[in-house]
Amino acid sequence: MSTREHLYSVVASVQPVIHGVSAQEMDADTPCPDFDVRQVANHMLGTIEAMRRVGASEPLDPQDPWGTNGDNVRETWREDLSHLLVGFANAWSQPESWEGEAMDGAMPRQMVGDMGFVEVMLHGWDLAKGSKQTVEYDDAAVERALEILDTIGEQGRSGGAFGPEVKVDDDAPAFARVLGKSGRDPEWSA
Repeated sequence: MSTREHLYSVVASVQPVIHGVSAQEMDADTPCPDFDVRQVANHMLGTIEAMRRVGASEPLDPQDPWGTNGDNVRETWREDLSHLLVGFANAWSQPESWEGEAMDGAMPRQMVGDMGFVEVMLHGWDLAKGSKQTVEYDDAAVERALEILDTIGEQGRSGGAFGPEVKVDDDAPAFARVLGKSGRDPEWSA
């Protein structure tokens, strides 16, 4: 199955996590190194919008292409992020979103969509762990994330998007292997 077929299920899994984060948990640690809950939310608000724009064939913000330079967390951040995630899934649900090159030929559109998909899944888990919640993803979506990380994981690590791979047993659950390949410890706790 293609990544496109799993977008809505992953977004649906993350939605209750977003709305379950309390104001008191915004400063809590997360498994994402150097990011507390607020910083993960801020990062997602910027990057998900940027990746939505790529999927919708809209230009990136020339001042802040990946949306990581400002403070995007407002009082309504939960609703904002919820809306952006649906917009991201809508943009990338179109078959043509996956064809050709993005950003003036800098990267294949398939790679951007795959990265966005993994980003939503991983940061959804980061938010869940930081706010003492759980998140469960569809098995087929997790298998697709594993395939993506097998393909782009090393490139992501060398580019700083992922931390060093965390060794996970080959027979560990698929999501634990996804976390390990992305530089996260599946056993992390605050």
